[in-house]
Amino acid sequence: MNLLTSDIEPKISIILPIHPETPQAESNLLTYKNLLKDVKKDLTYNYPRREWMTMVDRLEALTLDRNLWNNNSNKALLIFANSEAMEICKMSHTVLAKEHVGNTFLVQDLLLPEEQMDRPDYLINISRDRINIFDVDTMQEVELAGIHDKFSDYYSDFDANSNLNSGSYGGMTATYHGHRTKSEEQQKDQMIYYQYLDKKLMELHQGIGYTFILAGLPEALDVYLNSYDNDKYIAGIMHGSILNLTHNQLSDRIQEYFAFERNADIEKIKHSVNSAKEQNRVINDLNIIDFALNNRDVKSLVSFNDGSSYSVEHNILLIKSLINKISCRVVYTPGDTSYPSMNAILY
Repeated sequence: MNLLTSDIEPKISIILPIHPETPQAESNLLTYKNLLKDVKKDLTYNYPRREWMTMVDRLEALTLDRNLWNNNSNKALLIFANSEAMEICKMSHTVLAKEHVGNTFLVQDLLLPEEQMDRPDYLINISRDRINIFDVDTMQEVELAGIHDKFSDYYSDFDANSNLNSGSYGGMTATYHGHRTKSEEQQKDQMIYYQYLDKKLMELHQGIGYTFILAGLPEALDVYLNSYDNDKYIAGIMHGSILNLTHNQLSDRIQEYFAFERNADIEKIKHSVNSAKEQNRVINDLNIIDFALNNRDVKSLVSFNDGSSYSVEHNILLIKSLINKISCRVVYTPGDTSYPSMNAILY
């Protein structure tokens, strides 16, 4: 935000796709060098050298940062810079390579639904008496410190005297006593373990901010959700077990999940614009929108485009909205021209 509010020009934007499959990330680096070459050409023609040499030195130094070009969790980088500061934003969606030098930064990619969504940290497959935890970025199975991922591990810490007639565990084998059937014992143990999980996941959410996608077969997942479906650490639900999926299949499933969430968010944005239109609360003229933003009459700003253009005028309005803490979103709608490119929803 400090950089966006800066009045110092020139302002440089470099929008760069990242291809993680490229060995040594040479292709990524080459694209960046070509964009930087274009940036230097624009600067040379339009600004005194003293106004941008330090900034260009910082941008050129990025070519030595191998982690930046080899990080396969990024699909794109947005690099903003002026003589005061430089910011690097890591994107989770693909972009077209582009650079811009002028009096504004190109922020449209920051405001897309896939970048505005809160990305969960972990995917948890819930079974009757255990969980399997996967890192959402790498899709690798992991362990979270402090959580027993099997009830049999948790049971050794559990006060058996508080649950008379419960099972006695020896390793993975359970012996049952008392008047309850084995099925009743399993249901009781399941309830105890799920209470424990809910408590630990809530602690991780409140202490660290972690959120989770929950998956599992109905006999486990539905039982858990019947008690805890409103808890804040739950970012989403994937019905069905994921344990027998290959790494590629699991990656596809998580991408399908994010695509569904993105589309749902877009439909919600479109609905808000349409509803406001019916109430005559939408304006589309850029000059009138600018005037309304200055008067604090705008509730939210929505920009629709086909994904191939970066309107400087739109960016100026979007940045003004960000600075004034007004909700602003960008939606790519390739082939759909039914919406005006800029929509300001008034109070």
